[in-house]
Amino acid sequence: FGTAQRGHGGPRTFRGRDLQVNLPLTLEEIAEGVTKKIRVTRYVRCEVCGGTGAEPGTKPEKCPTCKGHGEVRQVTRSFLGQMVQVTTCPACHGRGEVIPRPCGACAGEGRVKDTVTVEIPVPAGVESGNYITLDGEGHAGPFNGPPGDLIVVFEEKRHKLFERHGVDILYNLTLSIPQAVLGAKLQVPTLNGKVEVDIPPGVQSGKVLRLRGKGIRHLDSSRRGDELVRIAVWIPDKLTPRERELFEELSRSEGIRPPEDDEGGFFHKMKSVLFGE
Repeated sequence: FGTAQRGHGGPRTFRGRDLQVNLPLTLEEIAEGVTKKIRVTRYVRCEVCGGTGAEPGTKPEKCPTCKGHGEVRQVTRSFLGQMVQVTTCPACHGRGEVIPRPCGACAGEGRVKDTVTVEIPVPAGVESGNYITLDGEGHAGPFNGPPGDLIVVFEEKRHKLFERHGVDILYNLTLSIPQAVLGAKLQVPTLNGKVEVDIPPGVQSGKVLRLRGKGIRHLDSSRRGDELVRIAVWIPDKLTPRERELFEELSRSEGIRPPEDDEGGFFHKMKSVLFGE
């Protein structure tokens, strides 16, 4: 049934079990926060008997086996002395009451299964594995026992455009060679629609542009992360004769060649780290 509790002088009550569900969320929902409605199948109080488990017009009676205590004591004597063993009453299963005429709707349990709608408040900035506990939204306890809780575990859906890094999001932007060399103004997607981004002339593959405030809201804060736009320059693998002619002409230009001495540059630093030079 759940956790047993005894009231002051009354029968023992059983708390309903907790219920756990997984809630998938899009990155857009996580970025802003959202209220979701979900359908949950759980035990609810039987409306026919009012949760007592007894047929309408009747009521539970004190258990004659344990006299309402929910426990039975068995005393044994041996040469070591007297021993008392306390066990749960087999007649009432520890409740202290029995139901001579059970309710037909709930089979004497005081609760029935039903599917209900529950609203889930999802705060902005949650991650997969985070959860929220809704008190009293779990299974109803038998015989008017208190309900358990509903535990909602959040699951982040994979996004087709963005990778999440904490409160920042990463977008990979592919440029043509002319766009990378000459610069461009391009429309870039964000979580709230497209924005125009200025691509500076001469941008290199691997360069990261930062769109401030276009990321995910911090959990329990109004601050936002950023969107990181990572540049990748696309190199064509098939050329027309005219395109090949143009590239061959460019290859003879001094300005198109990479510098031979990369002293202090990226590759020189990597060489120093790897080979100690």
